[in-house]
Amino acid sequence: MTESSKHFVAVDMGSNSFHLVIAREQDGSIQILHKEKQLVQLADGLNDDNQLNDEAMQRGLACLRDFKQRFSDMPLPRVRLVATHTLRVAKNREKFIKAAYEILPYPIEVVSGHEEARLIYNGIVHSQVLAAKNLVIDIGGGSTEVVLGSRTQSTHLSSLRCGCVSYNQRFFADGKLTASAFKQAMTAADKQFASLSKEYFSGEWDLTLGSSGSVKAICEAMLQFHGDELITLPRLKQLRQQLINWGHIDNIALDNVEKKRTHLLAAGLAILTSFFRRLPITELHFATGALREGVLYELAGIEAYSDIRQRTVDSMAQLYHVDRPHAEKVRATAMTLFNAVAENWQLQHWKRTLEYAATLHEIGIHINSRAHHKHGAYVIANSDMPGFGEQQQLMLSLLIGNQRKKLDFERLEELDAPLQLAAQRLICLLRLAVLLNLGRISSRLAIANIVPQAQSLKLCFSEPRHRVSLFVKDLQREQKQMDSLSIALSFSFI
Repeated sequence: MTESSKHFVAVDMGSNSFHLVIAREQDGSIQILHKEKQLVQLADGLNDDNQLNDEAMQRGLACLRDFKQRFSDMPLPRVRLVATHTLRVAKNREKFIKAAYEILPYPIEVVSGHEEARLIYNGIVHSQVLAAKNLVIDIGGGSTEVVLGSRTQSTHLSSLRCGCVSYNQRFFADGKLTASAFKQAMTAADKQFASLSKEYFSGEWDLTLGSSGSVKAICEAMLQFHGDELITLPRLKQLRQQLINWGHIDNIALDNVEKKRTHLLAAGLAILTSFFRRLPITELHFATGALREGVLYELAGIEAYSDIRQRTVDSMAQLYHVDRPHAEKVRATAMTLFNAVAENWQLQHWKRTLEYAATLHEIGIHINSRAHHKHGAYVIANSDMPGFGEQQQLMLSLLIGNQRKKLDFERLEELDAPLQLAAQRLICLLRLAVLLNLGRISSRLAIANIVPQAQSLKLCFSEPRHRVSLFVKDLQREQKQMDSLSIALSFSFI
């Protein structure tokens, strides 16, 4: 390892799965190069005396051999291996650790439950925007971590002795999905959640998030039954009843859930249901980050930004060599237009999205200046963008892809219906901002007045018409595009 090393490798040795993430630092942000997960089921090898059997050890060691091949040829990567609950409690873990060191000559950190919880929160901080007060649950194979945090800082860390693998062994080992088995599992989980400190029962948080494979599988089940991934207690009860109706793990018919995850679904569901029952929670969303992202960012020495999305935008602008002075002119023009129409067009919540789109509108030029708006839209749609949700990323891609030339209505229809009107209006503003800065001579085209109506926009320019005849022709062509957005564009000159 050297101070100049730019490649980072994080290995998360969980109780159910081992995860590998390979990344490089790019302009102060992490760019993921490779992700891989293997189902190791280490916790299945623990007996009642917390001895890890040889079969489970061999599964883990075989996985590490595979992982080694992914980065063994990299020049001096920085590597961090973190092990969680199963190796934390295994009395003979030194045997495994010694054998693992022969494969990967790096120390294995067997982290405490509190340290695991801290790393999980840190991973989420670097992956999405958090609120003033947050509650996070991560259901692992052998333990469940529960964290309270204020924006980028965790404030309370807890690790509970309940996990999807251990509970599956205790309550669903025969594969039968009965009401009695669920009741026993939830009762056991209730006792664990009851041990949390009083701060966890205040209900004073703005955002409740769940990470890990168990929560993701439950979100995918919600998507199949309800059309979205939101988790609520009534929905959890409905899913539990559906599992009971199926009767056995072999009968579970969930197309969205990985087959190798279905046998642990009941145990994870019991724990999450208890979480909702014991704590004052109304809804839960899936968190995009987890322990491995926390390990990765600490390894790279990158601090958490208060605005994850701005960091992502800045990093991408640098990566694709965006002309920042010009982008700033387009952004400033877009904000002038936005401030004039936001209230009338009900766009108050979309200011930052328009700013991001203006900053990155020329991102595709780095690929090819011809049809750069299409290249830019593709880059945005297919990039890993921490902090941006699926619909936010799609909106940003649509704005950049429709900043010039013919509008792409087919992609516009990919947005949820309530967002389509906002997208049409934001596209209008970005197109005008780009047009007003065409040729990078925006100082000659000052806007004297902006008059918005529900389905119209009038612009008045403090410039004689005959001096900007080419610009007038551009505006006349733009009127036709605006008509297709149901916006009547008109303009006048002094």
